[in-house]
Amino acid sequence: VYLAIFCAVALAAGFLLWRDLTLPERARESAQTQVLVESLDLQRDISGDLFTLHAAEARRMQDERIEASSMDLGASLAGGGRWELEAVSGSLEPAGQIRLHDVVALNLGKGSPLHIRVKEASWNPERRLWEFQGGVLLRQGALEAGGKTGVAEPGGRVTLYGGAWATWEKR
Repeated sequence: VYLAIFCAVALAAGFLLWRDLTLPERARESAQTQVLVESLDLQRDISGDLFTLHAAEARRMQDERIEASSMDLGASLAGGGRWELEAVSGSLEPAGQIRLHDVVALNLGKGSPLHIRVKEASWNPERRLWEFQGGVLLRQGALEAGGKTGVAEPGGRVTLYGGAWATWEKR
């Protein structure tokens, strides 16, 4: 009987100690999120480029960053470039950077559309281009190419780096 009581008291004390030790981490996580929104639709003008975002869920953090999941992003870029992107998750930074994870992108420029799959895509507002990391695969008509990293200009010109390769079949 005493052993059972001792075990119950020790278990309760261990739980209280665990709860107290993890309190700073749990408090920091909840304090960082300022607003939680479901089904967010947002338009943002970044240096003359218009971005339209739809996200299943978004959090506005205390540092003004917006973190979102299940994102659809449209980009109408100054000079005529038009992009449509789908991402599993991403963030919009206060300075205009956009970071996307697990991305399928489509450039709707002149000619046939350019399809891109990439692990991470970031919009760099100063350079006005998309930066790709974590492996890039692109397709346009009979052309298929890939590389470890790359950049895409607003009009659709893509440059691949790091073990870049391409195949093209004449049809």
